[in-house]
Amino acid sequence: MSKAFDGVRVVDFTQVLSGPVATANLALLGADVMKIELQGVGDQTRQLMAEGEWALRGLGPLFVGFNCGKRSIALDLKNDEAKKVVRRMIETADVVAENFKPGVMARLGLSYEDVKAIKPDIVYCSISGFGQNGPASGAGAYDGAIQAVSGLMSLTGTPEEGPIRVGFPVADMSTGMTASFAIASALYRRLATGKGQYLDVSMTDSVMALISFAISRYLINGTEPKLMGNHSAIMQTTTDTYETADGFLNISVFMNHMIPPLCRGLGRPEWAEETRYKTEQARVENRQEIYEELKALFRTKPTAHWLESLRAEGVPVAPILTVPQAIGEEQVGHRDVLMTLPAPDDMAGEITVPGMGFMASEGTPGMDVPPPTLGQHTEEILAEFGYSASDIVALKDCGAI
Repeated sequence: MSKAFDGVRVVDFTQVLSGPVATANLALLGADVMKIELQGVGDQTRQLMAEGEWALRGLGPLFVGFNCGKRSIALDLKNDEAKKVVRRMIETADVVAENFKPGVMARLGLSYEDVKAIKPDIVYCSISGFGQNGPASGAGAYDGAIQAVSGLMSLTGTPEEGPIRVGFPVADMSTGMTASFAIASALYRRLATGKGQYLDVSMTDSVMALISFAISRYLINGTEPKLMGNHSAIMQTTTDTYETADGFLNISVFMNHMIPPLCRGLGRPEWAEETRYKTEQARVENRQEIYEELKALFRTKPTAHWLESLRAEGVPVAPILTVPQAIGEEQVGHRDVLMTLPAPDDMAGEITVPGMGFMASEGTPGMDVPPPTLGQHTEEILAEFGYSASDIVALKDCGAI
């Protein structure tokens, strides 16, 4: 079955995470993503957290997770002959994606204006920490720094311990999602207008859009977010995380009509008649007292008991699962959240990685092609672009590939 981006060709200069997430999404939807990697080195994530045979092949878990279905061509981008290869690839490309520091692509002769001269309707996406202009545009940035400066870390943590980094690279991931959506929108616009465009995607901008809940509250109400730990940002402790006799769970009860079911599920129906539980304002004003009361109660029974009793009343409740527990859930299997692919290169067995996060009646994203080893498709891609066997030998001899 055809997918949304079948026939779309991407020349991908991105590495590490934010850019590869974006181009991975395009690949999952059918795009031919040709990943240009530095000769002899490759994407920085190839060796990151890699072990054993996977390390020998340059296939670290982050690389595997976000480069399935792509083809790798290894080039020395400072070599003039290699640049000629890239320009030939761009002639038939629909998208160019890069996440170098601002200015690097221009120094390589591959800026948007350079590329547009080759392919006028190109969609060119630049991803950076702070954007292509402004006083901070030239600063290097990784996920932790962006979590810090975007305001995100000021929302996570406790008053006692201070700010805490989110437990996964949320800045990289959200930026990759933003970039893939931006590229998709530009391709759609090109269908209507015939024109390509330049896309400037900033990690900081992406995260600030992600935390718009907190930013909007401050701008509109003047309420500065405080470190709340596991307490709800809406200041009602009936929407919180609690320890049980054998684990943790989260409840999400914030509307007045949800209070009676909550109290029945807790075995305390009389609480619903008390003034402190009846209204949102009362629950906010009495939040500490309510929290201590619920904290003591939840610790008296195991998680399974509370899940059963609260779900029977229709109360939104969920256990706090570990990653192994979460991916083992029946619902995850039912939804095909995880993709199983053959192992890379000539390795035996299979690999399993997450997919894109949605299903479609036509062209659901997915693939059965493993991630490439460094330069695995160099000769294959060169042949597609008209290079003969002798041409490829010459490129090797001059150090371009």
